Amino acid sequence: MADDLLRDLVALNLTLRLDAADYHRLIDAFGSHEALRQASARDLLERGGLSQTLARQVVRTRESSDPDEEIRQAAERDVAILHCLHPHYPASLRRTPRPPLVLYVRGALEPTDAVAVAIVGSRQPTHYGATQAARLAAELAARGITVVSGLARGIDSAAHQGALDSGGRTLAVLGSGLADLYPQENTALAQAVADHGAVLSEFPLHTPAWPANFPRRNRIVSGLALGVLVVEAATKSGALVTADCALAQGREVMAVPGRVDRRQSHGCHWLLKQGARLVEGANDVLDALGDVALALAPPRPKAPRAPIELPPEHAAVLAAVADEPTHIDTITAACGLPAHAVAGALVCLELKKLVSQLPGKHFVTTTPT
Repeated sequence: MADDLLRDLVALNLTLRLDAADYHRLIDAFGSHEALRQASARDLLERGGLSQTLARQVVRTRESSDPDEEIRQAAERDVAILHCLHPHYPASLRRTPRPPLVLYVRGALEPTDAVAVAIVGSRQPTHYGATQAARLAAELAARGITVVSGLARGIDSAAHQGALDSGGRTLAVLGSGLADLYPQENTALAQAVADHGAVLSEFPLHTPAWPANFPRRNRIVSGLALGVLVVEAATKSGALVTADCALAQGREVMAVPGRVDRRQSHGCHWLLKQGARLVEGANDVLDALGDVALALAPPRPKAPRAPIELPPEHAAVLAAVADEPTHIDTITAACGLPAHAVAGALVCLELKKLVSQLPGKHFVTTTPT
């Protein structure tokens, strides 16, 4: 029966229109899974309460799709499919209003993932935003908190990488199927996430990254977490949609403040005005989690960073680089050295991981983690 149940729920999920709440309502209407499997479009309309279009789509998908092929292809890709009645389906997600019918999972879900925080934000962050997302993710992951995000460019990627850099766990929820990874440039990051957590999607394997998928994906990001932390977001952004999902699910909403003259800060500042918890560091997140934080591992002591001896010219160049992106011409003017000497010093400082180069010949000091 378990195999039949998986096949039927995969088939229902191929409609891209039904979730677990719809399934349970239909089971109540028809009395059994077997009766639902045999239901005609008219039955689904009259007894199941589906629209005529959706009722016809369910029957058409049931008759034309091949769930066995979908399951076979998932197994070939080392992707597990967890249906909403499976004992390993995340309990936190099951308790949300609209849990997905199935989850495609590459990697592994663990019981400790129940203590998770989602970190989301702009796809076009400032250097400050990306740095803060990585720092906070690393601090939280080091305490045993799983970091959840959406594998998107920008803040999402920084959050996943920060968690990985600290040796922690992270979960990535896609707005596409696992066989149609988006964005493609994050293929290596997705593999690293799967090796130290899981990449998940409710969408069938070959579903493209349609724009309508992402608001739907966001409810899973928040549903897997105890709270959502927004690090940079414009006033109209997917990150604010995720925050709305979190509120509807009874999750904590937190935000990192930013510069008032940056559009990427406006969404966070709006959340803070609405009562979101202001976050400057991991301890603010732990305070928001309340008693849950008491069971977490203590902070890992940081090894003292050995002082780095620098030649006087290199020290002068480093002193001219700010913690905001600084153009090489500004650095040259500030330290009073020839341009070729400044360029050479910056290369050496990059190798020592004291500065990072950004697009447009801008440099910024590196924040130690």
